[in-house]
Amino acid sequence: MTARRNSNKKVIALQQRRKRHRGLKIDHKVMVIAVCIAIGIGVFLGLRPNAYEVIINDKSVGAIKDEMILESAKQTVMAQLKDIYHAEIKFEEEAKLKKYRAKKRDYIDPSYLVTYMRKNMNVLISFREIYVEGKPIGIVESDAAVEELKIILKKEYYGDKDVEVDFGKKVEVKEVFAKESDLINKETLIEKCTATTPKIVQYEVKSGDTLSGIADKFNISIENIRKENAGFTENVVLKIGEVINARINEPLLPLVVTKDNTVTDKALESPASKEALEGKKEE
Repeated sequence: MTARRNSNKKVIALQQRRKRHRGLKIDHKVMVIAVCIAIGIGVFLGLRPNAYEVIINDKSVGAIKDEMILESAKQTVMAQLKDIYHAEIKFEEEAKLKKYRAKKRDYIDPSYLVTYMRKNMNVLISFREIYVEGKPIGIVESDAAVEELKIILKKEYYGDKDVEVDFGKKVEVKEVFAKESDLINKETLIEKCTATTPKIVQYEVKSGDTLSGIADKFNISIENIRKENAGFTENVVLKIGEVINARINEPLLPLVVTKDNTVTDKALESPASKEALEGKKEE
């Protein structure tokens, strides 16, 4: 009897040790699984996108927290340009957004985004392009800039003379959507318009005309006229209706006088542009 009891005790003790061992194995598995899950969650959170990468012209600009920051920057750029030019504004292209995991140093200030967009994106503004005889010569801000050009050229060609003028060649002004950087500056535009090309023009003598008077009208010398007209001397007598030649340096965009407030009995033609006025009247 004693031997059987001892045997039973041994069996029970062995079973209890086996149960504790299985329990330890289960606890270890649970712990490993929990650690793996925790690591997985950490990796997921560490790699999960937390920002939007702004891409303009295929170049990364930086990170923003919310899509609305980009839209707000776009509206700010449009408002700034409208305030300056009072014209229609449109974007030729759109910035792209891509979700990604940003670092603290990646984030950009909204004001920087506005500056970058204005400088680097194709933001188009409703400007005016000037054509002379069908050829484009420059893009200006508005129709007012075209009138200002006429005033500046009047000063260049006629100084302080009290005259009213118009363009001496066919000038067209067309709307064009262009970037700020496409605008031609005033100095360059004036240089283009006043650049001259040698040209022979013909002038029909009118009552009261003299050789010196015709030379003054075209802003050339009497010698210039004599060289272009065989047999002319300084004291030549001009005949009404006679056609004489003059070699002039014609500017790209001459002017013609439509009214001379300093003279009451005859019209004053633009330097080098009588022919241009006649052509304009025929149109």
